[in-house]
Amino acid sequence: MRLGCWIGIVWCAAASFAGRAAEVTGSAGPEGASVLEQWVRTRQMISKVRSDWVAEREALEQTRALWEGELRTLEAAMSQVHTQSTVVVQERLQVEREKERLEKALEVLKGRLPELEGRVRRLAAGFPEPLKKTVQPLLDRLEGDGEVRGRSAWMRLQTLVTLLNEVEKFQSAVTVHPELRPGPDGKAVRVTVLYLGLGQAWFVDEGGRLAGRGVPGPDGWRWVEDSALAGRIRDAVEVYEGRQAARFVVLPVEVR
Repeated sequence: MRLGCWIGIVWCAAASFAGRAAEVTGSAGPEGASVLEQWVRTRQMISKVRSDWVAEREALEQTRALWEGELRTLEAAMSQVHTQSTVVVQERLQVEREKERLEKALEVLKGRLPELEGRVRRLAAGFPEPLKKTVQPLLDRLEGDGEVRGRSAWMRLQTLVTLLNEVEKFQSAVTVHPELRPGPDGKAVRVTVLYLGLGQAWFVDEGGRLAGRGVPGPDGWRWVEDSALAGRIRDAVEVYEGRQAARFVVLPVEVR
């Protein structure tokens, strides 16, 4: 607004000088030349002011556009922060609810841990030798009846879960394991035992003179010698170990 007023004032002065210049155009002398010179300078001043105003207006327009763009970017960022903040709050509430649910479940389970540990200890009496070797460190960490070691319920539960996972892994696989069994003369004989999960087992010595089968019982595994099975058991072991081509081998199974 101030710049517009300034242009108006300059225009008025120019008009005044232009009138005086017209009055003296027909006359000569120093005064006429001075008036004409002032009029020319005034016109030059008007042109410069107008040029400066145009340049300044363009600069102001560019600055305004830049600030509006930055303002839109800032508003978008603020909106995104608000959205993310809302999501974080919701996720935190969900985690807190889940934590509360797990803590309640752990409290219930804590009361049952002694019973579960006792059952696993009783089951371990019937574990075959290779499985017992694998889980013995975990069995040693179980608390006995009335025993308190100061371990947290979570650590005790983790031990149970890990142990049961190992049992499940053995149950779902075929395992070949070397063991010592008493021979006909009472001396220990090295045999190879083929376990089918936790349900059946067959054994044979290197020479095929000692063979038999086994099943789990309440006091451990029960073994029955049957030397007639030696050839088939040896074939099954060699098929499993890849020393024979894959084929079916029929072995007796005791169903209980």
